[in-house]
Amino acid sequence: RRRNVANVGDDRESKAQKALESLKRFDVYTKVDEDYVQKSQAGGAVTMVTSIILALLFWVELREFCTVDVAHSITVDTRIKQKLAIGLNITFPRLRCNEISVDTVDASGDNQVNIHGGLEKVSLNGKGLVIPDQAPKEGQCLSCMEGKDEEHKCCNTCEDLRDAYVAKDLPYAHLLDTAEQCKDIIGCRVQGRVVVNKVSGNVHVALGRSTIRDGRHVHEFNMMDVSDGFNTSHEIHEITFGDHLPGLISPLDGTRKIVKHGAFMFHYYVKLVPTMFTSRDGWDIYSNQYSATDSARNVQVRSGELSGLPGVFFVYDFSPFLMRKTELVKPWSYIFTSSCAIIGGVFSIAKLVELAITGFIGRLFSCHPGIVSKV
Repeated sequence: RRRNVANVGDDRESKAQKALESLKRFDVYTKVDEDYVQKSQAGGAVTMVTSIILALLFWVELREFCTVDVAHSITVDTRIKQKLAIGLNITFPRLRCNEISVDTVDASGDNQVNIHGGLEKVSLNGKGLVIPDQAPKEGQCLSCMEGKDEEHKCCNTCEDLRDAYVAKDLPYAHLLDTAEQCKDIIGCRVQGRVVVNKVSGNVHVALGRSTIRDGRHVHEFNMMDVSDGFNTSHEIHEITFGDHLPGLISPLDGTRKIVKHGAFMFHYYVKLVPTMFTSRDGWDIYSNQYSATDSARNVQVRSGELSGLPGVFFVYDFSPFLMRKTELVKPWSYIFTSSCAIIGGVFSIAKLVELAITGFIGRLFSCHPGIVSKV
């Protein structure tokens, strides 16, 4: 019985060896005995160059693998009850904040006059620096000058002084550079966000105090205050229509307009393209890209006469199409297959180059240069 068990074990081992031996028939990677291997200086040089090329190609491919592609597609925009948040950051170096009003008007008839809340007007000095709000000192009572009456006895701020003159329908522009309340205030910065309906409309910064009268949007001002012109020079630091999108370019950012004389009306015509951005993590951002054109004209026909309202107007309209931007990441199989292709291709080309160099040198010198045989 013991002999039979041993014979059975030997038979199993021999069958396993035969099975392993049969695998050699499928071997496509032939081996050369080390005794027949030859090395040369040309082969060493090609190997060094090949290694450098492999490292460079692998680095380039790794950077490509880490790069996120963005796929673009266009569909019809079906979002109707959507609000639009307009972000503004504009400096008027020669207009005081109490001389202008920030308003919105849209096609649905919804008007916002002298906007507050998310939007603020900041006073600037002659150097463009912000002037902090200074609360009047206790017991202080600065003169309202010609605007003094029972209602306006003390005018401790430039706004108070302006209101007193407006209440009596008096021009006040000549006081701005001399009155103690106003002489340090030269410019104004408008910054913040205003939310409007998703319909065509405009947001503007213009002369006078705005109001709604008989269902119409009206700007009230004294013509004598603009007899010498109304300097609407401005610089657009930033303007956005919706949330920030990665890679979004804002064409109007950095725009600067200088007025040397007269009273100019600036129009920026903005075409909004609704955009849905989908990140690689799956979260969505709905915003707007835009293109813009502009025009400007002097509306001061002559002293005391205007053919339009001086100011800066952003007139926007919506495209009916929705642009979709989707971030695409490459799978791990990409870097694996690319690496295999690089290694295989480079070594194949390197082998051909090495054979060509060795053959050329051998024919040139009628020998096989630099061969070291292993004995």
